[in-house]
Amino acid sequence: MGPGKVCLVTVARDSQMRDLLERKLFPYVIKPGRYAGGEPGRIVKNPQGRVNYVHAYPDKYELGMSYVGLQSLYHVVNSDDRFLCERVFAVDRDAEEIMRRENIPLFSLESSRPVSRFDAIGFTVVDETVYTNILAMLDLAGIALRARDRTDDQPLVMAGGPAVYNPEPLAPFVDVFFIGDAEEGLPEILGILGDMRGASRAEKLEALCRAVESVYIPAFYDDNRVPLTEFAPAEIRARLVPQLKPAYYPARPLVPLIETAHTHLGVEIMRGCPQGCRFCMAGTIYRPVRLRSGQDIVHQVDTQLQHTGYGEVSLLSLSSSDFPDIEPLAATLAQQLEPRQVSLVLPSLRPDSVTPTLLDSIGRFRKGGLTLAPEAGTERLRTFIRKNISDAAIYDSIRLAFQKGFSKIKLYFMIGLPTETEDDLRGIVNMCRTIHGISREYEGKTTINVTLSPFVPKPHTPFQWDEIVPENVIYDKVRFIKTHTRLGQVHFRYHSTPLAMLVGILGRGDRRMADVVESAFRNGCRFDSWSEDFDFEAWKRAFETQKIDLGEHHGAIPFSQNLPWSHIRKGPSVEHLRAERERTSAQIGQYTGPLTAAHEPGEEASGERTFGRVKRKLAGRNQAAPTKNRVRIRWGKTARYRFMSHRDNLRMIERTIRRAGLPVAYSLGYNPTMKLSFGPPLPLGFTSSAEYVDITLKANLMPYMIELLTKALPEEIELHEAKAVLAKTASLSSALNRVVYTLPLDAWQDVTALRAAVVNVMDTESLEVTRSGKEETRQVDVRPAIFELSVGERQLSMVLGLGEGGYTRPDEVMEFLTDGLKTDIAALAFHRSEVYRVQPDGKKIDAMEI
Repeated sequence: MGPGKVCLVTVARDSQMRDLLERKLFPYVIKPGRYAGGEPGRIVKNPQGRVNYVHAYPDKYELGMSYVGLQSLYHVVNSDDRFLCERVFAVDRDAEEIMRRENIPLFSLESSRPVSRFDAIGFTVVDETVYTNILAMLDLAGIALRARDRTDDQPLVMAGGPAVYNPEPLAPFVDVFFIGDAEEGLPEILGILGDMRGASRAEKLEALCRAVESVYIPAFYDDNRVPLTEFAPAEIRARLVPQLKPAYYPARPLVPLIETAHTHLGVEIMRGCPQGCRFCMAGTIYRPVRLRSGQDIVHQVDTQLQHTGYGEVSLLSLSSSDFPDIEPLAATLAQQLEPRQVSLVLPSLRPDSVTPTLLDSIGRFRKGGLTLAPEAGTERLRTFIRKNISDAAIYDSIRLAFQKGFSKIKLYFMIGLPTETEDDLRGIVNMCRTIHGISREYEGKTTINVTLSPFVPKPHTPFQWDEIVPENVIYDKVRFIKTHTRLGQVHFRYHSTPLAMLVGILGRGDRRMADVVESAFRNGCRFDSWSEDFDFEAWKRAFETQKIDLGEHHGAIPFSQNLPWSHIRKGPSVEHLRAERERTSAQIGQYTGPLTAAHEPGEEASGERTFGRVKRKLAGRNQAAPTKNRVRIRWGKTARYRFMSHRDNLRMIERTIRRAGLPVAYSLGYNPTMKLSFGPPLPLGFTSSAEYVDITLKANLMPYMIELLTKALPEEIELHEAKAVLAKTASLSSALNRVVYTLPLDAWQDVTALRAAVVNVMDTESLEVTRSGKEETRQVDVRPAIFELSVGERQLSMVLGLGEGGYTRPDEVMEFLTDGLKTDIAALAFHRSEVYRVQPDGKKIDAMEI
């Protein structure tokens, strides 16, 4: 069989898989946009003749697509024509249930191909909470969980990321670990796999072990990490890229079609941190500090905004305020972003680095919150953990933020740190009270959000030997802080203590933890970082099944013990870390006695205050958009985008407007938003050629603006019509009362039966359907909202009511037209073709003319 014929067979097979997903999966899951693919910026290649690699993020799409490292590796691999890189994410519980029931294997987003047909799958392991997700993904893909059980025709399973600096809990499941920066190492691995096509699994693993620095292959080591072969190194040194090259940051990033955890453009400005905080594993594994040039950063922001249209840019690093030129960089970016109506944010700042210039830059267009991480409540404890920040610096930064108009402050503290005493907890209380007092010096409503996180000892830090503080002690500490800080504008949030304990135990575990992880997977554990999914009882049963005592893993680890990650080398040696910890061991204090009862906070300061926002600026006449600058757009979307929700459509239009550079008007206030007004929401899963949005412009509408907008729209989003309209008091949605949906007749086996059913519906006076709301289920007569049903040569057409015309959905009407239907109603390909208004005299007015 020749190459061309193989390609045709592959295409046909992939087409069948996509059809299966359209019929059996997408219509029935909560968020089908997670799995449908089709995002702008995606790269689709012919798999023939290339190494087929699928990059896996073992958590929900919303988190994975917010991870900047995924974007970089996706484009680095795809920039080499020898390789193909596609993506896959962990599927949520509802999707997993359907996929197992319907025998749908785990599939990639770009081509919908089963993951088992790729040459290699690589997992980014950010933390220990995704261990069971990895097993669920392998199982759904039909890949053996244990590396020893895999055959030559199954993909190589690889893993990298921050959590593999102790690879042992995952070692039995993973063929190849890559430790360190992967921008250079991953292409090296894939190149060897390409050169060794047809070789056995064992031969490929040996070649990787011999040729690629920073590769750890557990099969070549015993349970004590002792090499079993002469070519396996006794110590694995983490890979370091000496320079953050512009090629690592794509000009056209992937742009999610649905809402994700972060809806901004994330831009890495440096890697590594100069501070050396004793609790921070990231500070160790990302050393040394590598800076990017300001010119490269500014160019990346400009280029990526042109292709994405994000409304916010976030400068990312472990310690952004330690970037040497952060003030001029932020000032330059803010100046360039303001005309685009794009805001600039820094996720977290060191309090001693907050300056008026920096706050002016990040608050130039939109003032969000200011995030500070004191970590501890007293200067003594901050000094001990090497977070050398004074109380005065924190208060000065807060006061400056309020002066600059910031109204929301976020504070992060760890509790349960080594040497922590009651005085340190009182320090957190006093700091919250002091900041609350500072906030009352300024007009306007302010909010102080405080996050309390249990301390977790992490590998490769001086605290890696310390105990995991028991759950009841952590709860006592949280209770103490909350009861001593009863202030209306101070809100507390604390991370799950059981989850922190589990992360600590797994993160410091050896290969025996693999059996626990598999048992937890069998017990149904998934998505442990999501509070609604975390099941600590199921994890406890997993430990019991493997006869591992949880309590024994809470305690401190003796300095003499051989650590499970001792063969992984990055940053300071184990000896150096031990010496660092021993120098401070004499300072360890015991948290003695029960916490005292809380004292009631003192009386609030008397005197009148003005609550609520400060007065808004009124727009001058030259700022107010005249009515002739309102443009109405009719657009449509194809099947590629049918699983975008109405909110997703809104974000897509906003990004398109920014990419086009339209002079759109914004609302006033601290958080300006585009002045947009949308037509009636389209149900999820429908295509359309009758979507509407009104855009208020700051300048007169010119023909070139529509051309720019058309070019900026994503592929297969079509602009059908545009015109200037007069402003009306009523919204477009409220003015419309008719909508037309169509459905292909090939959905029925027997069109004759359909015609009879249509006649029956139109001759019936009352048709009741069941509607389920959040609080109640009720029967509704939808017949008054069915104005016309007609069967043409190729499609069924429905004219239904909207607004004052009554309301019914096409899927509700279909409940009375099921005779001869070949598929479930939920899987039908509805298309919205027209929306209009019918006047009382019967006159029809098109939506573009209202």
